[in-house]
Amino acid sequence: MSTAYPPADKATQQLLTKIATADKAIDEALLCFGSAKEKAEPEKEVKALRARIDAARRLSGAAAAKALTPLLKEAEALGPKIFKASTDLFAKRRREELFGQVNGALAGALLDIGKISDPALAKLMFAEQAAMRARMDKAEKMKKDIEAVSEMDDLDDEIPALQKRLKSALAVSAWLGSGFKSMLALAESSIASVPNARCRDVLRAELDFSAQAKNGALAKLDVKAIEAATQPALRRVQKVASRLSADGSALDRELMRVGKLVKDAGAPAELAARLKKLAQEKAGGWPQVREFENFEKALDAFEKSLAELAAAAQKAQATASH
Repeated sequence: MSTAYPPADKATQQLLTKIATADKAIDEALLCFGSAKEKAEPEKEVKALRARIDAARRLSGAAAAKALTPLLKEAEALGPKIFKASTDLFAKRRREELFGQVNGALAGALLDIGKISDPALAKLMFAEQAAMRARMDKAEKMKKDIEAVSEMDDLDDEIPALQKRLKSALAVSAWLGSGFKSMLALAESSIASVPNARCRDVLRAELDFSAQAKNGALAKLDVKAIEAATQPALRRVQKVASRLSADGSALDRELMRVGKLVKDAGAPAELAARLKKLAQEKAGGWPQVREFENFEKALDAFEKSLAELAAAAQKAQATASH
Protein backbone atom coordinates (compact mmCIF):
# COMPACT_ATOMS: atom_id res chain seq x y z
CA MET A 1 0.00 0.00 0.00
CA SER A 2 1.14 3.60 -0.71
CA THR A 3 1.90 5.64 2.39
CA ALA A 4 1.09 9.00 0.77
CA TYR A 5 -2.16 9.44 2.61
CA PRO A 6 -3.77 12.71 3.75
CA PRO A 7 -3.74 13.44 7.49
CA ALA A 8 -6.31 11.28 9.31
CA ASP A 9 -8.74 12.79 11.77
CA LYS A 10 -9.49 11.11 15.09
CA ALA A 11 -12.43 9.06 13.77
CA THR A 12 -10.44 7.85 10.78
CA GLN A 13 -7.45 6.98 12.96
CA GLN A 14 -9.64 4.89 15.25
CA LEU A 15 -11.01 3.02 12.22
CA LEU A 16 -7.49 2.42 10.85
CA THR A 17 -6.33 1.00 14.21
CA LYS A 18 -9.20 -1.47 14.19
CA ILE A 19 -8.55 -2.34 10.54
CA ALA A 20 -4.88 -3.04 11.35
CA THR A 21 -5.97 -5.49 14.08
CA ALA A 22 -8.37 -7.20 11.70
CA ASP A 23 -5.65 -7.29 9.03
CA LYS A 24 -3.30 -9.07 11.44
CA ALA A 25 -6.01 -11.68 12.12
CA ILE A 26 -6.35 -12.17 8.37
CA ASP A 27 -2.62 -12.86 8.01
CA GLU A 28 -2.76 -15.38 10.87
CA ALA A 29 -5.75 -17.11 9.27
CA LEU A 30 -3.88 -17.40 5.96
CA LEU A 31 -1.07 -19.25 7.77
CA CYS A 32 -3.52 -22.07 8.52
CA PHE A 33 -3.43 -23.21 4.91
CA GLY A 34 -0.90 -25.89 4.11
CA SER A 35 0.21 -24.69 0.71
CA ALA A 36 0.28 -21.62 -1.54
CA LYS A 37 -2.19 -23.27 -3.88
CA GLU A 38 -4.70 -23.78 -1.09
CA LYS A 39 -4.67 -20.13 -0.04
CA ALA A 40 -4.59 -18.66 -3.56
CA GLU A 41 -8.31 -17.80 -3.65
CA PRO A 42 -8.44 -16.30 -0.13
CA GLU A 43 -5.36 -14.22 -0.93
CA LYS A 44 -7.15 -12.75 -3.96
CA GLU A 45 -10.02 -11.70 -1.72
CA VAL A 46 -7.60 -10.23 0.81
CA LYS A 47 -5.72 -8.35 -1.90
CA ALA A 48 -8.95 -6.85 -3.26
CA LEU A 49 -10.07 -5.75 0.22
CA ARG A 50 -6.71 -4.16 0.98
CA ALA A 51 -6.83 -2.28 -2.31
CA ARG A 52 -10.24 -0.85 -1.39
CA ILE A 53 -8.96 0.09 2.06
CA ASP A 54 -5.97 1.77 0.47
CA ALA A 55 -8.27 3.76 -1.82
CA ALA A 56 -10.47 4.78 1.12
CA ARG A 57 -7.44 6.02 3.07
CA ARG A 58 -6.67 8.43 0.25
CA LEU A 59 -9.91 10.27 0.94
CA SER A 60 -9.97 13.22 3.33
CA GLY A 61 -11.95 13.92 6.48
CA ALA A 62 -15.45 12.53 6.82
CA ALA A 63 -15.30 10.89 3.39
CA ALA A 64 -12.45 8.65 4.53
CA ALA A 65 -14.28 7.61 7.70
CA LYS A 66 -17.46 6.94 5.76
CA ALA A 67 -15.64 4.72 3.24
CA LEU A 68 -13.58 2.87 5.86
CA THR A 69 -16.51 2.01 8.17
CA PRO A 70 -18.02 -0.79 5.98
CA LEU A 71 -14.51 -1.95 5.03
CA LEU A 72 -13.71 -2.46 8.72
CA LYS A 73 -16.71 -4.76 9.00
CA GLU A 74 -15.52 -6.68 5.95
CA ALA A 75 -11.99 -6.99 7.37
CA GLU A 76 -13.24 -8.17 10.76
CA ALA A 77 -15.41 -10.81 9.06
CA LEU A 78 -12.76 -11.93 6.56
CA GLY A 79 -10.31 -13.34 9.14
CA PRO A 80 -12.83 -15.79 10.65
CA LYS A 81 -14.11 -16.59 7.15
CA ILE A 82 -10.60 -17.53 5.96
CA PHE A 83 -9.92 -19.50 9.13
CA LYS A 84 -13.16 -21.46 8.64
CA ALA A 85 -12.24 -22.12 5.02
CA SER A 86 -8.88 -23.51 6.13
CA THR A 87 -10.43 -25.75 8.81
CA ASP A 88 -13.11 -26.92 6.37
CA LEU A 89 -10.43 -27.80 3.84
CA PHE A 90 -8.39 -29.60 6.50
CA ALA A 91 -11.48 -31.53 7.61
CA LYS A 92 -12.25 -32.49 4.02
CA ARG A 93 -8.70 -33.72 3.38
CA ARG A 94 -8.55 -35.48 6.74
CA ARG A 95 -11.89 -37.16 6.07
CA GLU A 96 -10.57 -38.49 2.77
CA GLU A 97 -7.39 -39.71 4.48
CA LEU A 98 -9.24 -41.41 7.33
CA PHE A 99 -11.77 -42.94 4.95
CA GLY A 100 -9.05 -44.98 3.30
CA GLN A 101 -7.07 -45.56 6.48
CA VAL A 102 -9.88 -46.83 8.70
CA ASN A 103 -11.64 -48.80 5.98
CA GLY A 104 -8.37 -50.47 5.05
CA ALA A 105 -7.71 -51.43 8.67
CA LEU A 106 -11.23 -52.80 9.13
CA ALA A 107 -10.94 -54.81 5.92
CA GLY A 108 -7.62 -56.21 7.14
CA ALA A 109 -9.22 -57.10 10.47
CA LEU A 110 -11.96 -58.99 8.65
CA LEU A 111 -9.35 -60.98 6.73
CA ASP A 112 -7.64 -61.89 10.01
CA ILE A 113 -10.96 -62.98 11.51
CA GLY A 114 -11.38 -65.29 8.52
CA LYS A 115 -8.23 -67.11 9.63
CA ILE A 116 -9.71 -67.95 13.04
CA SER A 117 -10.85 -71.59 12.99
CA ASP A 118 -12.85 -71.64 16.24
CA PRO A 119 -16.45 -70.50 15.50
CA ALA A 120 -17.05 -68.98 18.94
CA LEU A 121 -13.79 -67.02 18.85
CA ALA A 122 -14.43 -65.88 15.27
CA LYS A 123 -17.91 -64.72 16.30
CA LEU A 124 -16.46 -62.80 19.24
CA MET A 125 -13.91 -60.95 17.12
CA PHE A 126 -16.36 -60.37 14.27
CA ALA A 127 -18.72 -58.66 16.72
CA GLU A 128 -15.94 -56.21 17.66
CA GLN A 129 -15.06 -55.52 14.03
CA ALA A 130 -18.73 -55.20 13.05
CA ALA A 131 -19.39 -52.66 15.81
CA MET A 132 -16.55 -50.49 14.51
CA ARG A 133 -17.72 -51.06 10.93
CA ALA A 134 -21.20 -49.79 11.87
CA ARG A 135 -19.72 -46.66 13.44
CA MET A 136 -17.63 -46.07 10.33
CA ASP A 137 -20.68 -46.47 8.09
CA LYS A 138 -22.49 -43.88 10.20
CA ALA A 139 -19.51 -41.50 10.03
CA GLU A 140 -19.35 -41.83 6.24
CA LYS A 141 -22.96 -40.63 5.99
CA MET A 142 -22.39 -37.50 8.09
CA LYS A 143 -22.86 -34.31 6.09
CA LYS A 144 -20.38 -32.18 8.03
CA ASP A 145 -16.76 -33.12 7.45
CA ILE A 146 -15.65 -31.97 10.89
CA GLU A 147 -18.19 -34.27 12.62
CA ALA A 148 -17.21 -37.20 10.41
CA VAL A 149 -13.53 -36.57 11.13
CA SER A 150 -14.16 -36.55 14.88
CA GLU A 151 -15.78 -40.00 14.74
CA MET A 152 -13.26 -41.40 12.25
CA ASP A 153 -10.37 -40.11 14.35
CA ASP A 154 -11.79 -41.97 17.35
CA LEU A 155 -12.02 -45.14 15.28
CA ASP A 156 -8.49 -44.64 13.97
CA ASP A 157 -7.25 -44.39 17.56
CA GLU A 158 -9.04 -47.66 18.43
CA ILE A 159 -7.68 -49.63 15.47
CA PRO A 160 -4.33 -50.54 17.15
CA ALA A 161 -6.20 -52.06 20.11
CA LEU A 162 -8.37 -54.12 17.75
CA GLN A 163 -5.29 -55.28 15.85
CA LYS A 164 -3.59 -56.23 19.12
CA ARG A 165 -6.64 -58.25 20.20
CA LEU A 166 -6.75 -59.93 16.81
CA LYS A 167 -3.11 -60.91 17.14
CA SER A 168 -3.93 -62.52 20.48
CA ALA A 169 -7.04 -64.13 18.98
CA LEU A 170 -4.98 -65.69 16.20
CA ALA A 171 -2.56 -67.10 18.80
CA VAL A 172 -5.51 -68.54 20.74
CA SER A 173 -6.96 -69.94 17.51
CA ALA A 174 -3.65 -71.67 16.74
CA TRP A 175 -3.62 -73.28 20.20
CA LEU A 176 -7.25 -74.33 19.93
CA GLY A 177 -6.44 -76.00 16.63
CA SER A 178 -3.53 -77.90 18.10
CA GLY A 179 -3.35 -78.23 21.90
CA PHE A 180 -7.05 -78.08 22.71
CA LYS A 181 -8.06 -80.07 19.63
CA SER A 182 -5.65 -82.90 20.39
CA MET A 183 -6.76 -83.11 24.03
CA LEU A 184 -10.41 -83.08 22.95
CA ALA A 185 -9.75 -85.84 20.39
CA LEU A 186 -7.98 -87.90 23.05
CA ALA A 187 -10.91 -87.51 25.44
CA GLU A 188 -13.42 -88.39 22.69
CA SER A 189 -11.39 -91.47 21.77
CA SER A 190 -11.38 -92.60 25.40
CA ILE A 191 -15.13 -92.06 25.64
CA ALA A 192 -15.71 -94.12 22.49
CA SER A 193 -14.02 -97.09 24.17
CA VAL A 194 -16.48 -97.06 27.09
CA PRO A 195 -18.90 -99.99 26.53
CA ASN A 196 -21.91 -98.52 28.32
CA ALA A 197 -23.90 -96.08 26.11
CA ARG A 198 -25.41 -94.23 29.07
CA CYS A 199 -21.95 -93.66 30.53
CA ARG A 200 -20.75 -92.38 27.16
CA ASP A 201 -23.62 -89.88 27.10
CA VAL A 202 -22.73 -88.59 30.57
CA LEU A 203 -19.07 -88.24 29.58
CA ARG A 204 -19.95 -86.41 26.34
CA ALA A 205 -22.15 -84.03 28.32
CA GLU A 206 -19.11 -83.24 30.44
CA LEU A 207 -17.20 -82.45 27.25
CA ASP A 208 -19.96 -79.96 26.41
CA PHE A 209 -19.33 -78.27 29.76
CA SER A 210 -15.63 -78.03 28.84
CA ALA A 211 -16.57 -76.39 25.55
CA GLN A 212 -18.74 -73.90 27.45
CA ALA A 213 -15.86 -73.16 29.81
CA LYS A 214 -13.63 -72.62 26.79
CA ASN A 215 -16.11 -70.21 25.22
CA GLY A 216 -16.48 -68.36 28.50
CA ALA A 217 -12.71 -67.79 28.70
CA LEU A 218 -12.30 -66.71 25.08
CA ALA A 219 -12.91 -63.02 25.81
CA LYS A 220 -9.63 -62.93 27.74
CA LEU A 221 -7.80 -63.85 24.51
CA ASP A 222 -5.16 -65.56 26.62
CA VAL A 223 -3.99 -69.11 25.91
CA LYS A 224 -3.03 -69.77 29.53
CA ALA A 225 -6.43 -68.62 30.79
CA ILE A 226 -8.22 -70.92 28.33
CA GLU A 227 -5.89 -73.79 29.21
CA ALA A 228 -6.70 -73.29 32.89
CA ALA A 229 -10.43 -73.27 32.11
CA THR A 230 -10.43 -76.42 29.96
CA GLN A 231 -7.44 -78.74 30.45
CA PRO A 232 -8.16 -80.00 33.99
CA ALA A 233 -11.70 -81.00 33.01
CA LEU A 234 -10.58 -82.63 29.75
CA ARG A 235 -7.88 -84.60 31.55
CA ARG A 236 -10.38 -85.79 34.13
CA VAL A 237 -12.88 -86.88 31.47
CA GLN A 238 -10.14 -88.80 29.70
CA LYS A 239 -9.00 -90.35 32.96
CA VAL A 240 -12.51 -91.45 33.96
CA ALA A 241 -13.32 -92.74 30.46
CA SER A 242 -10.07 -94.71 30.34
CA ARG A 243 -10.76 -96.14 33.76
CA LEU A 244 -14.31 -97.11 32.83
CA SER A 245 -13.01 -98.87 29.74
CA ALA A 246 -10.09 -100.61 31.42
CA ASP A 247 -11.78 -101.38 34.73
CA GLY A 248 -14.81 -102.94 33.06
CA SER A 249 -12.98 -105.98 31.73
CA ALA A 250 -10.53 -106.04 34.67
CA LEU A 251 -13.42 -106.18 37.14
CA ASP A 252 -15.05 -108.98 35.17
CA ARG A 253 -11.87 -111.00 35.61
CA GLU A 254 -11.71 -110.05 39.27
CA LEU A 255 -15.34 -111.15 39.79
CA MET A 256 -14.47 -114.54 38.34
CA ARG A 257 -11.43 -114.80 40.63
CA VAL A 258 -13.39 -113.78 43.71
CA GLY A 259 -16.19 -116.17 42.71
CA LYS A 260 -13.69 -119.01 42.75
CA LEU A 261 -12.46 -117.89 46.16
CA VAL A 262 -16.04 -117.92 47.48
CA LYS A 263 -16.59 -121.37 45.98
CA ASP A 264 -13.34 -122.68 47.44
CA ALA A 265 -14.44 -121.34 50.83
CA GLY A 266 -17.56 -123.51 50.60
CA ALA A 267 -19.78 -120.77 49.23
CA PRO A 268 -21.03 -119.39 52.53
CA ALA A 269 -24.52 -117.92 52.08
CA GLU A 270 -23.54 -114.42 53.14
CA LEU A 271 -20.53 -114.33 50.82
CA ALA A 272 -22.47 -115.92 47.98
CA ALA A 273 -25.17 -113.26 48.37
CA ARG A 274 -22.61 -110.48 48.27
CA LEU A 275 -21.00 -112.00 45.18
CA LYS A 276 -24.36 -112.30 43.44
CA LYS A 277 -25.20 -108.67 44.22
CA LEU A 278 -21.89 -107.45 42.80
CA ALA A 279 -22.25 -109.65 39.70
CA GLN A 280 -25.79 -108.37 39.08
CA GLU A 281 -24.66 -104.78 39.57
CA LYS A 282 -21.81 -105.29 37.09
CA ALA A 283 -24.07 -106.92 34.52
CA GLY A 284 -26.92 -104.44 34.90
CA GLY A 285 -25.50 -101.38 33.15
CA TRP A 286 -22.73 -100.74 35.64
CA PRO A 287 -22.00 -98.24 36.94
CA GLN A 288 -25.50 -96.86 37.58
CA VAL A 289 -24.36 -93.23 37.53
CA ARG A 290 -26.04 -90.24 35.88
CA GLU A 291 -23.68 -87.51 37.03
CA PHE A 292 -20.04 -87.28 36.02
CA GLU A 293 -18.90 -86.39 39.53
CA ASN A 294 -20.12 -89.79 40.81
CA PHE A 295 -18.23 -92.01 38.37
CA GLU A 296 -15.02 -92.31 40.34
CA LYS A 297 -16.94 -92.75 43.59
CA ALA A 298 -18.86 -95.64 42.02
CA LEU A 299 -15.68 -97.20 40.64
CA ASP A 300 -13.88 -96.89 43.97
CA ALA A 301 -16.86 -98.27 45.89
CA PHE A 302 -17.23 -101.31 43.61
CA GLU A 303 -13.51 -102.09 43.73
CA LYS A 304 -13.56 -101.72 47.50
CA SER A 305 -16.57 -104.04 47.86
CA LEU A 306 -14.95 -106.61 45.61
CA ALA A 307 -11.65 -106.43 47.53
CA GLU A 308 -13.49 -106.80 50.84
CA LEU A 309 -15.37 -109.82 49.49
CA ALA A 310 -12.11 -111.39 48.29
CA ALA A 311 -10.55 -110.87 51.72
CA ALA A 312 -13.62 -112.33 53.44
CA ALA A 313 -13.58 -115.38 51.14
CA GLN A 314 -9.88 -115.98 51.79
CA LYS A 315 -10.51 -115.68 55.54
CA ALA A 316 -13.44 -118.07 55.35
CA GLN A 317 -11.35 -120.54 53.38
CA ALA A 318 -8.51 -120.30 55.89
CA THR A 319 -10.97 -120.86 58.79
CA ALA A 320 -12.54 -123.86 57.06
CA SER A 321 -9.16 -125.51 56.48
CA HIS A 322 -8.32 -125.47 60.18
